[in-house]
Amino acid sequence: MAIHPGSRQVNDEAQILEHLVKAQGLGRYAFFFVTGEGEIMPNGVEDASGNVIDEHGRVYAFWLGWDDLQQAPVFTEWEEVATEPAWCKSAEYQQAREHVGLD
Repeated sequence: MAIHPGSRQVNDEAQILEHLVKAQGLGRYAFFFVTGEGEIMPNGVEDASGNVIDEHGRVYAFWLGWDDLQQAPVFTEWEEVATEPAWCKSAEYQQAREHVGLD
């Protein structure tokens, strides 16, 4: 995933991720541990993986990829996962929790 604030690609990635998470029906949520996976989809956006936490403390792991039938980016993986104990030491994870009103 591009790390250049203000670039078109970052905005496109953020918009895509926001749209797809909202389609999952989450209320308040925050992303953490999102990383690019090195493949560029036909729309010019890099595929990515990461996690989302909601206001209830549920965590979902996702993989953003391309769907040939829809000709659009989709979550090729989306599953609820258990919180890992080591995450508690991560500032990024703690910030995501705070963003959704936890802690």
